[in-house]
Amino acid sequence: MKKTGVKASGEERYDRQRMREHLEGFPEQCRKAWGLSVPLPRKRAFSGVCFCGMGGSAVGGDIAQALVSERAGIPFIVHRDYGVPSWVGKQTLVIVESYSGNTEEALSAFEQATSRGAQVWVVTSGGVLLESARNAGVPVVRIPGGMPPRCALGYLFFPVLRLLNALGIAEESADGQLFDAMTRTVSRLRRASAPTNRAVAIARTLAGRVPVIYSGGAVFPAAIRWKTQLAENSKSFALVNLLPEMNHNEIMAWRFPEEFIRRTVAVFFRSSREHPRVSFRIGITRAIVSRVQPQTMEIAARGSSLLEEIMDLVILGDWVSFYLAIAHRSDPTEINEIAELKRRLSR
Repeated sequence: MKKTGVKASGEERYDRQRMREHLEGFPEQCRKAWGLSVPLPRKRAFSGVCFCGMGGSAVGGDIAQALVSERAGIPFIVHRDYGVPSWVGKQTLVIVESYSGNTEEALSAFEQATSRGAQVWVVTSGGVLLESARNAGVPVVRIPGGMPPRCALGYLFFPVLRLLNALGIAEESADGQLFDAMTRTVSRLRRASAPTNRAVAIARTLAGRVPVIYSGGAVFPAAIRWKTQLAENSKSFALVNLLPEMNHNEIMAWRFPEEFIRRTVAVFFRSSREHPRVSFRIGITRAIVSRVQPQTMEIAARGSSLLEEIMDLVILGDWVSFYLAIAHRSDPTEINEIAELKRRLSR
């Protein structure tokens, strides 16, 4: 990627559907999403929360789960499948998200949750899910449509955070400081030629390699987001695992196949909120991995709150995936294989 000012070399040719504009507008999208009206469910107390979504919609659930996991008095799970878990019932809050409103797994979850009498709450831009929610008298937040679902994370997450705040399930909230920090992060990353642009530097390191991303639990949702964005935007593989879990198994995988290991980069996410023993483990794990693959890196989350740290890593990963797509001479928006799969499933 040559230094050509704001844009990376080749952007005009490969970013034909203007992914850059979505990335640049993400902080403002989040501000708008935080200001949306959020209807409350009839009940105010629940035995558990089940968040149902796929792809970009599910990542918002992962972030919400990370924010509530240490303080919420009830379990919060993210369900990426058809239907709902067997324990879901009348005392369960079921959040169903589908950006298009036509995701078949989300529609299956909605149908099963309503049939069990659960308190269902929906976020969508339209489609069958919007119609079904309205017909069932279910609270629904209708968000703007017309963008790739993975680019709508702000609209898919912040109404959920507003709901969890209102119900007393989540303590951490959003404010102007968060959105200002996000704007500054985008400002640093949008200029491809900036010598301090972390996203460009990381994309150059990852080109032609498979990142193996390790993270503690605090910012693990950002690791999942990196994996999915590198897949959809960059059309490339990434592996993700959790510390300390990988210390009990995957650390032994850094032997074979040798050709694969030579093509990897071990990436360690760091957070000021990671468990002290996780911090200790990361140092030891990186040293062990470096013996067979010297190409490793640490990426420190920036922010004064857990949500700021997660969003900092999310934004960084989105821009890394964008610059890597351009390096691959690929349109970061195009998802032909996903479109083909959906066409064949609908027959």
